[in-house]
Amino acid sequence: MGDPLRRGVEEVRYAGQVWAVRRVRPNDSGRSYRCPGCQQEVRADVAHTVAWPTAGMQQAENRRHWHTVCWSARERRRPGGSFA
Repeated sequence: MGDPLRRGVEEVRYAGQVWAVRRVRPNDSGRSYRCPGCQQEVRADVAHTVAWPTAGMQQAENRRHWHTVCWSARERRRPGGSFA
């Protein structure tokens, strides 16, 4: 059946690496994250994109939550902050 954590994950080449990318539905976890694209808050109750390099950084703490529009514009708007 496969790894349920990999369900809905696509791989994308970006910044010289292969990234795992997953679209996340809004949820009520109450968490918030910092988008590396715009440095603004991404609340869990808003649909967003989670991305992480597949090589050597697959732990949960290395995943970054992006506004979907920021992830789509990643080539024009380079990540800053915790993912610089």
